[in-house]
Amino acid sequence: MGTIIFLSAILVPLLVLAAILFFVFRREGAQLGAVKERMTELAARAARASRSEATVVSSRTLGTFEDGAMAFVELRLEVQPPGGAAYIARTEWELNISSLSMAEPGKRVAVKIDGDDPELVYPDVSWANLSRTYIARGAAGNRAGRVQ
Repeated sequence: MGTIIFLSAILVPLLVLAAILFFVFRREGAQLGAVKERMTELAARAARASRSEATVVSSRTLGTFEDGAMAFVELRLEVQPPGGAAYIARTEWELNISSLSMAEPGKRVAVKIDGDDPELVYPDVSWANLSRTYIARGAAGNRAGRVQ
C-alpha cells in the first residue's frame, strides 16, 4: 500500500507536468508556424511592392541581438509615393550596428510600398530587413497618420 501511495505521489505530478508541457509546446509550435507563414506572405508582398523613397523622421533603437552586432530599430518615415501625397508610416527594421547612421533623422532611404497596405513600408536597401518581431506581432500599429 505504501508503494502505491509513493508511486502515485511521483507519477501524478509527472503526468500533470507532461500534459502542461505538451500543450505549451503545441501552442508555441502553432505560433511559430503562423509567424513563418506570415514571413512568407510578406516576402511575396515585398517582391510586388512599388519602389519609392522616404525620409527618416525619427529612429529609436529598441534592442540588439547577435551579440550586439544587429539592432532592432523603430522608424517613423515620411514616405513619398510616386505621384501621391506624402504620409508618415511607422515600421521596424533590423540593421547592422554599423549601419545605424544610415537611418538617422533627415536621411533619405529607398523603400518599397506594399500594394495592399501602403502603410506597410519595406526597406529597399542592402543594410536593412523588415524586423521579424514586427512581423510576428502582425506589423500592427504602423499607422501614424498622413502628412498634410
